[in-house]
Amino acid sequence: NMQKMGGLKKYMPITYKVFVLATLSITGIPFFSGFFSKDEILWRAYNGGDLGKFLWFLAALAALLTAFYSWRLIFLTFHGTFRGSHEHEHHIHESPPVITVPLMCLAFGAVFAGYVGIPPIFYEHGDKIGEFLAPVLGHPEGHGTHAEEIFVILVSIVVAVLGWMVAYNMYIKNTGLPQKLQDRFAPVHKLLFNKYYIDELYSKTLVQPMLKASDKIILGFDTYVIEGIVNGVPNLIGAFGRKFREVQTGMLSNYALVMAIGAVCIVGIWIFLK
Repeated sequence: NMQKMGGLKKYMPITYKVFVLATLSITGIPFFSGFFSKDEILWRAYNGGDLGKFLWFLAALAALLTAFYSWRLIFLTFHGTFRGSHEHEHHIHESPPVITVPLMCLAFGAVFAGYVGIPPIFYEHGDKIGEFLAPVLGHPEGHGTHAEEIFVILVSIVVAVLGWMVAYNMYIKNTGLPQKLQDRFAPVHKLLFNKYYIDELYSKTLVQPMLKASDKIILGFDTYVIEGIVNGVPNLIGAFGRKFREVQTGMLSNYALVMAIGAVCIVGIWIFLK
């Protein structure tokens, strides 16, 4: 819970640095890896006609939100003062090398991996990965001008910086602003906080009906199968015992008759087998 963090930069400096490098990349700051990949995605979308330009607008908006919530993560987690308990603060420490070393490797990729796919507008033969995959994927056709591509790049940079500025203003410079916005737009905040009530809708339409159906199936199986086996076996033995008990009349003549019939059967079987 980021609301109970804060000030972790001094306790976890390595984690903080790799987080910042990753954030610079994912938000598309020049010239990190994310900048090159995001520029290509936005440019291809912008180049796709009217529908492509609409998708480009949505992607640019998503890039703005990504920059905002990424820097919000940095500011709430690593800056300011620790908002948890003193007991928790006492146990905060940097992660062991088994965690920090992979993080540093990923941070290295976040900084330099993009240089194997530099867009042609920056360097004509810089897209090594694109050239390598060209025999399989082919070359995408571009119809835009260099001016349009520069415009898309500038928009990409602006939304990245704007996301940082908004997050910095809300969570570093003016920390009371989020609460003011929450109070002013309470219904919107409630809707977003509850994730558009998707979980509740999912539970109401799928989870609860399936649980009720499962309860009925389990109850029927337990009643007619499990209890049928558990109670049926002793009931069958009891019924057999009651029938067998009817033979025990206490009359010697009946016993003598049964013995005679048994003797005849034994003799008959012996003669048959002989």
